[in-house]
Amino acid sequence: MNDKDDNFKLDQSAQALFKQLEGIDDTYRVDESGASQSSLIDLLNQQTKLLDHYRKLLADATCLFAGIIKSSSSTSTSRDIDHKIQAFLATLKKIAEFPEFNRKIYCRLRGQQYTSDQSGSETYDYELSFNNILLDCQMAQIIEEREKSQGKGLYTKLMDAFQSLSSMNIFNFSIDTGAGGEEDYRKLELNLRLLIKFYKNADQEGFVVLNEYGQPSVNLTLLAAMNKVKPVSLQNLVDKVKPSILGPSPDKGLALFATVYDAILASMNRRKDLKKIPIEVNNAQLLMENLHTDPERTTVVVQISRLVLAKYGSSPRMASEVINSINSAGYVNMRPEVMGSRLSKASDFLELAEQTDNQEDLQSEALHNIEEGLDHLPDEMYDNMSVKGSEASTFNIKGQETKFLLHDKILDFLSFFIRRSSIKKKVQDIANKNVWFDDDDYAVIAKDFTISKDDAVKLISLLRDCFDFNGNFRRSFFEKNIQGFVSCGSKVFEFLWHYLKELPLRNDRVSFLNALQTLVAHLEQPKVALDILLSDIFDRSAKYVNFSDRNAFILATALLCHGKDQYSRRSHIELTPEDVLQTKDELNLETIPAVQEFFDLHHDNIIQKFTLITERLLKASAKENFAENEMQPRFLLYLIREMVIFFSLIGGKSAHAIIRGVIVEFGDPSSAYYKEMKNKENLRHSLQLLQIAARSLLRFAELEDMGLLGKVVSNKDAFVQLYDEPDPLNHVQRVMENIDKDAQNAWQSGKLHRS
Repeated sequence: MNDKDDNFKLDQSAQALFKQLEGIDDTYRVDESGASQSSLIDLLNQQTKLLDHYRKLLADATCLFAGIIKSSSSTSTSRDIDHKIQAFLATLKKIAEFPEFNRKIYCRLRGQQYTSDQSGSETYDYELSFNNILLDCQMAQIIEEREKSQGKGLYTKLMDAFQSLSSMNIFNFSIDTGAGGEEDYRKLELNLRLLIKFYKNADQEGFVVLNEYGQPSVNLTLLAAMNKVKPVSLQNLVDKVKPSILGPSPDKGLALFATVYDAILASMNRRKDLKKIPIEVNNAQLLMENLHTDPERTTVVVQISRLVLAKYGSSPRMASEVINSINSAGYVNMRPEVMGSRLSKASDFLELAEQTDNQEDLQSEALHNIEEGLDHLPDEMYDNMSVKGSEASTFNIKGQETKFLLHDKILDFLSFFIRRSSIKKKVQDIANKNVWFDDDDYAVIAKDFTISKDDAVKLISLLRDCFDFNGNFRRSFFEKNIQGFVSCGSKVFEFLWHYLKELPLRNDRVSFLNALQTLVAHLEQPKVALDILLSDIFDRSAKYVNFSDRNAFILATALLCHGKDQYSRRSHIELTPEDVLQTKDELNLETIPAVQEFFDLHHDNIIQKFTLITERLLKASAKENFAENEMQPRFLLYLIREMVIFFSLIGGKSAHAIIRGVIVEFGDPSSAYYKEMKNKENLRHSLQLLQIAARSLLRFAELEDMGLLGKVVSNKDAFVQLYDEPDPLNHVQRVMENIDKDAQNAWQSGKLHRS
């Protein structure tokens, strides 16, 4: 890290935005200077540079940590080790400057992505994190691309660190900086020096404490050393607790603890006898954290962890990989080449569970997680997979086949999802009268929707009736059959949306949108439909903007207003009516917390998507000619309009910041966006967006926003000058009068307050 990195600063406006966005990650690709023609993108890019600054610090800390541990098996001098330790602690202090730093840093082996073109490189696929900042090998490459000088070599040095961790059998670690005082950092230094001692001789008698499986335990050893407890005393405690966890009659009071170490930690937290160590390595609790979120299943999950540790306790890598294989999160963003290996380890666990007395519970929990993970994989993952007998096979991009022997229950899952993927292609082409469904197809659809086979036949028949002989969508037939669709269960909305959202003809897409708006008024679970829509928009890679995105936001807004008759009075809608911005009490309040939670979990993707749409608009606005079906400025402006409306309804700091950014961007008549605009007709649509954004901003009732709106209104004459000839509709004047009037009404109503 050079001096320029150490002295990284943001201007005041970017700092304010960063504070509002609470650490949202924007991975918009920019050049080293970060300069663009968009004030909004410039602001977000500065935030990206700030987050990349902290990611580089996280990489530095990890590389130093790995180097410190590795020094235990090298010829490093004590002076070299001292230098690395002090550099590590100094880097932690810089990370602690992150706004609202939660004092915890995590590293875990993920093993789901190749880190290079070489087979087997997923063994170095680690993920680093603190707060909501993530760093892995893919992100390291992205940082190198957008910061040509300061990011140079980041990927290589991070991969060296990951390989060092792997060679030392470290597959997760956590660092707790405590309150950030000097005493906390002295404890961290002591912890590091004891780690070196442990890895220098993990069999050292009189220092090392063994776990309940008779293996040297780094965490138990350091717990004793840092609290100045004789190792033999802690060993006696471990041996005393061991039968209560692994014995023939385990203690029910310890049912929530996977290891003796966890049980001792919980006990000492109550008695305050011992102090928790700030650095933990290969803690089984970290492996379990993402296994599920249902507290009623915690006991079974602990039993699974105990079983895995009993079998693979001497191999932390294998224990980590097996846990990941029966964890739904272990299949997220997984490379196809890793699928066979991961499912093979899941099969190993299912066979291991067959040797236990509670086989049914353990297998049921594991299979539930595996099925959930496979269910959310993209259909493309199954295009190059097949099941024959007791084997599954995959094909790589070179056409090479790899076969795997899998547990029969996992083979059943794979067969179902492979078949479901092929049926989806049929449904997407259902307007083609030559497409037919057989009994096996109906059986798969019935299983997917948890309906009877007869209902599956009915569902396909209803859907086919919605298209005429020319393949055009017939809204009237759809609306006539809404009760039939709804009777097919809660998944019907997902079924209809995913299969028909990208109808090829614009008129069909608009007609389908209006038909679905009628359907959402009949949905009993709007939160489920909202999650489907938001996941479809934001869970995808930020490389794509689809025509369906605008319709998704329109439907999402309708679901926020579900049950309040917002749309039943209108028969044809291509845009959300402005009057929803006057809505306060009429919102379905049950849906708001769920959407806000989604935004908290997907901040990165939301900002990426918003930035990408803005970039597309800037490029499209500067063009004169467009290819067939190419997104034009008017569509993109309407898409941003729908996003702004939706964000304003859900509220929150990030939504507020985004809407302010829209007003800054489109409220400046001297911006490059307006100067390079080729089609002046888009001025009218841009001003409509500006008016919507201003009304949306006033929903936040912040006094500081009044100055921004006043500045926009003062630009009226400059906006008029943008037209090649006088605005025949006096559109500029009306927009500015509306913005000023709305602001004055908000002021007079006394609803404004300081943030």
